[in-house]
Amino acid sequence: MKNYNVSDEPVTEVAVDIDDIKENYSEKSRNEECIFLVAGRMIYRKGLDFLFDALMRIPQETRYQVRVVGDGPELEHLRKRCKDDLNLSEHVHCMGSIPYMEMEKQYESADVFIMPSIRETTGTVLVEAMAKGIPVVTINKFGGATLFDKNTGWLYEGNTKEEYIENLKKAILECIANPNEVARRGKNARMKAEKYTWQEKNKKYQKIYKKLLEN
Repeated sequence: MKNYNVSDEPVTEVAVDIDDIKENYSEKSRNEECIFLVAGRMIYRKGLDFLFDALMRIPQETRYQVRVVGDGPELEHLRKRCKDDLNLSEHVHCMGSIPYMEMEKQYESADVFIMPSIRETTGTVLVEAMAKGIPVVTINKFGGATLFDKNTGWLYEGNTKEEYIENLKKAILECIANPNEVARRGKNARMKAEKYTWQEKNKKYQKIYKKLLEN
């Protein structure tokens, strides 16, 4: 097999503009309690029920917030779960669909982004979160897992439902207990996001095409 000397850094199907990283990034201030952000379409494969199951295992007196942004067929079901469970109702806010500028504010105030999907591609929101200096908690499967390691986020294992829920809970608790580590991984995530801009993506494709033409 020919070696085309092309970097093994993943060329994702999503990217952000380099100007968005340079112009919109600012050093994040620390919140009094850890704020988690979840964003996407409210459908089963996004894993929100599994996330809620994990949150129900966290002691009620723990200080944190989870802001869930997005619309879809599962939204009312999720809101009902929050209403019916005191632990969820105290910590989880199902915000529904919000305007773009409001989403920017949510990114600015969040400490950690959670993608609890049970099936997923890379996801634009992952790269957007990285560009904002937000570390990500996600399962160690699918496309998004290639973007993160222990220096830029939290990857948890989940081969069964029970394992998935328990390990997600542990990752969330680790974030809550270690604000300095959240800040460190967030800074690293923002720096890594510079590899996933449209400009860098274009350079990588040009390099690949050039190598193919040369051979």
